[in-house]
Amino acid sequence: MAAASDYGAVFGFRSQSGDLDPATTATNTSKAAIGYQLGITTSFQMSGPLNLRTGLMYVERPLKVSSIASGDEADYKLTYFDVPVLLSYKFEDYAAVYAGVSLSVNLSSSASGKGSLSAAKVTDAKSMIVPITLGAAFRFAPQIGADVFFETVPGELALGLKSYRAVGVNLLYFLIRLI
Repeated sequence: MAAASDYGAVFGFRSQSGDLDPATTATNTSKAAIGYQLGITTSFQMSGPLNLRTGLMYVERPLKVSSIASGDEADYKLTYFDVPVLLSYKFEDYAAVYAGVSLSVNLSSSASGKGSLSAAKVTDAKSMIVPITLGAAFRFAPQIGADVFFETVPGELALGLKSYRAVGVNLLYFLIRLI
C-alpha cells in the first residue's frame, strides 16, 4: 500500500493561450493571458522512484480576444477546480519529471469587453474538461520547491473557444515531509 510522502501548498502563474473557432469568431483573434492557480498537493510513493501526485487546485484559464477590424478587446475568464492525477519519476530527492491528466470541473465563466466586443460572453462552457500535463519539479530546500509545466486541453472549452494551452510555474511549500 502506498503511503503519502508529501503534503504541501501550491501557488503559481500560467501563460494561457487558446484558439478561436473560425466558424463562430471569424473576425476576432486570440492573445495569451496570465492566470493563476493555487491549491494543495500530495504525493504517494508507488515503487522505487515512481510517485503518484494529486491534490486540489483552483485554476484560472483566461484568454484575451481582440477584434481584427476595430482592435477592441475582450477578456474571457474560465475558472476550474482541478484534481491532477500525475505519474512522477524522481531522479533524486530534489528533481523529478511528471505527466498525467487532471479532472477539471468548471466553477465559473465570464467575459467583459469594450467597443465592438462589449457583448462578449462565454456560451456553453463545458462543465468538465481533461487537461494533459507534462512538467518537471525541483526542490531548493527540504520544504521549498518549484515546478514548471506545459498543459494542453484538447477540444472545446466553450462555444468558439478551443485548444487551450498553458506554460507555467508553481512555487511549492511542503508542510509535511514523511520520508
